[in-house]
Amino acid sequence: MPHHPVRNQVIAGAFVLAMLVVAVAVLVLVGGSQSWFEARQTVRVHFRAAPNLKVGNPVLMAGHPVGRVREIRLVEVECPPEERPQRTCYRVEVLAELPSRYALYKNAQVAMIQSLVGQSAVVNIRDVGFGAALGAGDVLVGRQESPFADAADELGIGAKEKVSIQEILENIRGLTADAKRDAPEILAHLKTTSANLEEASGKVKGTLKTVQDILDENRPDVRDAVANARDLAEQANDDGKAILARTRDATETAAAILDENRDDVREAVARARSVTEKADKNVDDILANAKAGAESLKGALADLRVMTGDSKDIVVWNKGNLNKILQNFTATSADLKALAQEVRRAPWRLFATPDKKEVESLNLYDAARQFASAASDLEGLADTLKVMLEAQEKGVAVDPQVLQGMVDRLQDTFNHYTATEEALWKEFDRIKK
Repeated sequence: MPHHPVRNQVIAGAFVLAMLVVAVAVLVLVGGSQSWFEARQTVRVHFRAAPNLKVGNPVLMAGHPVGRVREIRLVEVECPPEERPQRTCYRVEVLAELPSRYALYKNAQVAMIQSLVGQSAVVNIRDVGFGAALGAGDVLVGRQESPFADAADELGIGAKEKVSIQEILENIRGLTADAKRDAPEILAHLKTTSANLEEASGKVKGTLKTVQDILDENRPDVRDAVANARDLAEQANDDGKAILARTRDATETAAAILDENRDDVREAVARARSVTEKADKNVDDILANAKAGAESLKGALADLRVMTGDSKDIVVWNKGNLNKILQNFTATSADLKALAQEVRRAPWRLFATPDKKEVESLNLYDAARQFASAASDLEGLADTLKVMLEAQEKGVAVDPQVLQGMVDRLQDTFNHYTATEEALWKEFDRIKK
């Protein structure tokens, strides 16, 4: 078959031209032929600032898209009276392009609204105005609105609520100023404490390594203790089976006794029914007595209300002592929890009498466990203080009293850690001797 290069090129060109015609037709049908050939106008709007507004962003009229932002530029304007001492004033001039069929007037209201999500903004013509028409050289003064303005009106937040919110913000600013004023002293304490924590952390790591070595050396003793605990658990299981058997026998005995005394039970039920009938006959007297009891109860409730008020005052006066008592309760609860864990871990210690070597090992384990617990508490408080310090450096308001309380608590924890460390070293020295 012969090749015809020229004919092939003509066919290809015709195909491309046909596709262009089809594309233009589709654009006209989709976008609307009216917007392609309709006359357009350019409106100049001045804003004090136009963050996130870009060329191509939509121009709305009463919330409906009617055009696009064609150009954004910074221009020099005559300073208004409130800024008259300044020699030069600048405004952001936005050129908005929209169809000429939308008539605008000189007192038209234009606003720039930031989007709630993302970094974008739109120009919204809220009111086209009235009176004198907007000329080609006229400029509209726009204002920037918060995206929450309409939401506040829809939620019913009026002037009174806005004043309350303003007062709350002022209080927050005052607290922030106090925190900034006290921050240098608190930061100095925290830096000193951080240095102590780093030194203590080094000691903790060394001590933990020593404890690990000791535990490795005494691993056979731990295995023996686990074996003894397993034997005790098996013995307790056998004892439990015996107790269940005895309970079953007791239940059968109780059932037999009930069968033997069934007639007596019926007689008791009959007497109870007779008493109930008598109570129904004397219901008026019972109600009178109940009313008298209710009156007495009202008086007692009044006295109780007085006592409650007095108790509330006592609680307020002794709030500090109550806090100390609660702290003591918390410490006691922690000790009881540790005791329960120790009993679950080594119940054989309740029944067996350890020899001298076992006592030394147990004392060493207890001292090591207390030291590890103190080290864990110290590390946790250190992490908390570090997070609070980083948050304050980032501008987050932190109550100085809370920081001071954390510093005091950290000092107490560090003292407890020092005491447990000394106790652990004493156990080491006792074992070496």
